[in-house]
Order: sequence, then structure tokens, then C-alpha cells
Amino acid sequence: MELNLFKTAFGISRDNSDEIFNGFGFKDKSDVTKYYLHPDNQSKSAQTSLSQPIAEGVVMFVEFLKSFYDQKPQGELFYKKSDSDFIIKFSVNEEWHNEGVFDPAIAYYRARINKHDITLCAYDSDDNAIPSVPDNISEHEYFDTITNKTEDELLLEHYKICASFTVLLAKDFLRDDDLQADVYELLNDYNAENFVILCEDFYQRHKYANYKLLYADIKSLKTNGYERFSLDMNISDNQTENDIAQFPAYDFTDEQKSLIPQLSEEFKLDNGLVSVCNAVTSGDVKSLLLHGPAGTGKTMSCKLICQATGLPVMETVNCTENLDEFVLGKYIPEGDKIVFKESFVTKAIRDGGAVVFEEINFSKPQYLAFLNSLLDDNGFVRLDNGDVVRRHKNFRFFATMNVGYFGTKQLNQALYNRFNAVVEIAQLSDKAVERMLVFRVPECKPHVAKILNVYHKIKKKIEAEELDIVISPRNLENWARMAKFEGYPEAAEKTIIPVAKCDRMLEKTFRSIISVYKWD
Repeated sequence: MELNLFKTAFGISRDNSDEIFNGFGFKDKSDVTKYYLHPDNQSKSAQTSLSQPIAEGVVMFVEFLKSFYDQKPQGELFYKKSDSDFIIKFSVNEEWHNEGVFDPAIAYYRARINKHDITLCAYDSDDNAIPSVPDNISEHEYFDTITNKTEDELLLEHYKICASFTVLLAKDFLRDDDLQADVYELLNDYNAENFVILCEDFYQRHKYANYKLLYADIKSLKTNGYERFSLDMNISDNQTENDIAQFPAYDFTDEQKSLIPQLSEEFKLDNGLVSVCNAVTSGDVKSLLLHGPAGTGKTMSCKLICQATGLPVMETVNCTENLDEFVLGKYIPEGDKIVFKESFVTKAIRDGGAVVFEEINFSKPQYLAFLNSLLDDNGFVRLDNGDVVRRHKNFRFFATMNVGYFGTKQLNQALYNRFNAVVEIAQLSDKAVERMLVFRVPECKPHVAKILNVYHKIKKKIEAEELDIVISPRNLENWARMAKFEGYPEAAEKTIIPVAKCDRMLEKTFRSIISVYKWD
């Protein structure tokens, strides 16, 4: 059966209640415009309402997602990175039965969505499929022969319509950054405004789409070759630092120990870097390159590795500003003599400790020539005064770089090949950005979900048009700090709008994104 699920849903409500379960008391025809009206809403009255099945499908997915954060998954979501094929299993909690939303016999659903085809089935607690129609006739014949019920009523009876929205939102959550931001906003702050925004944005994305809906037993459907969402969600803040080997404290002087990073609780070591930490401590990784988009915390990751392993950071060099021919030291006048003074980089090479070269691919190649010998097996550098400094056993070289931004260069292949490990640092998760913002600017907490939503929408615009500009979490922090002294729209003029680099049309777009939200 093929139909426009979203428009059909506005003609359906449960017989036992027109309330939206866990939906802030909104009813099917409630005016919710005071909270949000999507720019694409075509209502002649400039008002909007919520559909009970759509809204309850949204509630069910948010509960499903929350169960992963609570470390008590109520199902699983399988997906393929390369296409739009998704399989989901989600439980029906007892409270949904008690409120009469779902038949008490239904324990959970399985569903598959591939492009515009949705196949789903309800199952009881014994893992048996709950039949949709009599076995001896087709579903189409069933609709034709039942005269006292409409097709919409049958959809409601078999709970297809509500469950289908849970499935579709699961797909959107993985594939649509804007909808994902809406979901996280509601998950982080479950209030009426965020609920309306998610439901309305969800509807507007699908209101013209037709879906082929099939009710069939898919218990035997194989999930080989699919990614598992539960594995992606294994990102709790519980660190495994007890599993990280550290440099012996006696290897460093008191002065060096004072340079071991002591970062605030705001910063967390990614669990994916634990193995890198151990390789750094053992000496299997003496040189490490971190690359990724701006604002993803590459330099901070270097310092977190050093903190976890007990390694002093002797020098941090920004290659866009401070890297010159004197990187290893230079001659300077001292009294009536000219003497050679080693740099902190050279001291680290000689005595141990880490150096971090930020944005290494901004540097001029001639200033990096010394790295060829330093990062070789028998590492050493030759100073301008003729001295040869051998690499200390506890010396570690860290470098970071952005890829594809204006002013960057391809790193020399010979140098690139000398890094023992190259790690891509992905975009910071919403949870990490939120933690950073709230820690640094506590006043922004009531608005942090909206800030993240604006962030995702602007990023999507930049990516869609392949613009040579970048918005990063640093811009968000500046925005939140400035907003302490004036409203968020006004503060954005000084912190977010300038990201557009004086492109007046783009500035207008950014303003329209920000103006959608209430900042009072």
C-alpha cells in the first residue's frame, strides 16, 4: 500500500484519546504556533497544529534514543553508511500500553526502511509476529472486504501509522544534520517548544513524499554488513585512564613535571585515543599527526594524550606565526659575546618531553627540513653552531593540521611518511560541544540546544554550497560570551554573521536561521 503517510496522519487519532502521549497536552487540532511556525508552512491562517500519530512516533523515537544514553538500550538500529537501508527494533514500554496507545500484546517492533519502502511488524513477548490480516486473504483484499472500517482506521488498528514515524525519524536522525540537531535539542531539554520544532521540521521534510507501507514478518531478516548504532553510542564519559601506561615520573625533572598538562574536567580524552596513548608511552609512536576540521580539538587532544601519559609539553608552536629559521635556536648578544641559545624545541629533543606543532601544513618547507633527520630511526638534529643533538628516548613530536582550508598546503610526502601514526579527529559531538560551552559560559545553558541547532544549519549551508568559510565551536563560544552582554541576535552580528566574510546574501541567510528561534 502506497500513501502519503504524513498527510494521512492528520486525519487519524485514537478513539480513546485525542491527547498526544507525553506531548505536553497538545491535541490534534491545537494551535501550537506560539512556539514555532516552519518557514515552509503553507497554512493560510499562518497557524500550525500537531498530528497525534506523528507526534507520538516522535516521542517513541526520543525515548528509544534516550535509552542508549541511559546505558539501557531498548532495541537496536542497524544502518549502512553507503545507502539508505535501515533496520530497527524498538520496544514498547508498559506505560504506552497503560495509556492505550499500543495494544498490550505488542512487546516490540521490527522495521526496515529502504528509500521509500517501509516494512514493519509487531511482535509479542514470545517473539511471535502479531498478524495483520487473516492468513487466507491479501491485505488489499482485506481492505476491500471490510466495509465498516476505513483504510485509515485499519492503519490505526494495526499501529502501522505511528510506528512508521518512529522508523522514519530514526533514518532522518542518522542522515539529516538538522533533524539530528532537533532531536538532540529535545533530548537535552524536553519542553513544549523543542517538541513542536522537531514535529514541525519532521513533517515539513516529508509532507510531499509517498511511502510504500507493508506489514510483514521480518524476524528472520539478516543484519550482516550493517553498522550497529549501539556501538556508535559507546561514548560514555567513563574514561579508561587506568588502562593507560604512563611515563615513569623519575624520568623527568621537577621543572619538566610542572609542564605536564593539568586540564579541567571540561576536556575528556576520546576512548579511541587510549591505544594511541599506550603506543606513545611505549615508544612505538614517537611522532603523531592529528588532522581534521577546524575547532575539533586537535591540539587539545595532543595535550590530553600528554596528560594521560604523564608527558611534559615543552613547547607549542603555531606554524602560521612562530615557525621560522630559528626554530632550533639562534645566536644572540650576551654581554660582549654572541652566544647560541637553544630553543625549547631543542631542549625537548635533548632532555625529553613533547612538542606540538600546530597547523604544520601552513609552514614553509625549509623550516621543517630538520624533521627529516629528527623523525628517522636514529633521530638527531644539527644546530647552527655545529652541535648534534640526539633524540632523547622520551621525546615525542605531535603535529596538527587542517585539511582543505585557505592557505594550507599538502604536507611533503617524505615528512608525512615519517609520522608513526596519523589520526583523523572527527567533528566534536553535540555532547562534547555542549559540555564545552556550558563549562566555559554557564549562562548559555538555557540556550545551548538552540545554539547547536543554528550551528548545524549554518554548517549544512556551507557544505551544500561548498563555500570557503568555516564555522567552528570557537565561534559558538564567542557568541555565547558576547550574548552575556546583549541578546543572542545582537551578539551574533559580532560573532556568527562575520563568518560569512561580508557576503551580504549569506549574512541574510545566517540571520534568518537565527531569527527562527526565540532567544528571550
